[in-house]
Amino acid sequence: MRRAELLPRMLFSLGAALLLLVLLFAFGDVDLADTLRTLARLSPSVYAAALGLHLLTTAGRALRFQLLIPHGARPGLRHALSIAAAHNMASYVLPLKTGEASLILYLKLQCGTPAGIALAALLVSRFLDAAALCVGLAAACFSLRGAGSAPSWMGSAALALFLLAGLFLSLSLRGDLLVRALEAGLRWLRVQRLSLGQRLLERTNGLALALRAASGGWRLTLAALLTAPMWFTIFGFYALLAREFGIPATVSFLERAFGASLAALFNLLPVNAAAGAGTQELGWVTGFHVVLGVDEKLALTSGIGVHLVQLFDVVLMGLVAHLAMGVMPRWRFPAEPDAR
Repeated sequence: MRRAELLPRMLFSLGAALLLLVLLFAFGDVDLADTLRTLARLSPSVYAAALGLHLLTTAGRALRFQLLIPHGARPGLRHALSIAAAHNMASYVLPLKTGEASLILYLKLQCGTPAGIALAALLVSRFLDAAALCVGLAAACFSLRGAGSAPSWMGSAALALFLLAGLFLSLSLRGDLLVRALEAGLRWLRVQRLSLGQRLLERTNGLALALRAASGGWRLTLAALLTAPMWFTIFGFYALLAREFGIPATVSFLERAFGASLAALFNLLPVNAAAGAGTQELGWVTGFHVVLGVDEKLALTSGIGVHLVQLFDVVLMGLVAHLAMGVMPRWRFPAEPDAR
């Protein structure tokens, strides 16, 4: 890469990372001193294990993005890793899940990936995440339903969550049908008579084709098989830190995974503030205090501690990813990517 091209790209990547940090500290209600004190409470071995699990999760996301993008437009592993980490930072820091759209931008800038293909990969990956989270919650509810302190609604909740997981799996498999239904509604409204409507229908058609391609062949099966261990690393990260931040030993791993699942679920909802401030803790307290009966103050303080460690890891990996994107050459692929 020529030096004249390298400097602007580095400045752009650093500028994007610094902007996210400014938004984080300005609107995310995050105190750097609190974060550092929280990290200091952890033993090096525990933090190393938690960071290792986080790295595995990020690697899993990168590999899944590769699987869901057609062969000709598929980025290399280095680019996929940096884009996955940078996207995770933007998605986590920006409010109302607006940072999700950064994946489309990063793939376009770094790899030239068409927006429709990038959006399809993002949608299918999120459908798989939602299905995996529902299955994990359902399994926890089903296993805990016989416990003496478990609420009576655990069995019904498990059934509802399994059905919801099936819905998300169906959307990941044939999400294009949803887009086609939207197209039919737009055509019924005669939007094709307008030039803007024609362009909109072209975009929806491209998205439907990209969604069909993303779930074609063995691609979706492999992505789903990769999603399962990836969520084990997420649950493991939460359960490990929950124990370290004071959740009693009497709370089993399965119960810790259940409480953490509610925190993850609340954080996935498109109503969260910057850095998930408040929503993740609300899910954590709901799971550990309201359902599992852990002391409310302990549930809250442990939830804040886990959140700060997670936030530190996300920002650390996101900053490294932005630096990497600034120095790596852009990925090149044929102008007409195939659908393999």
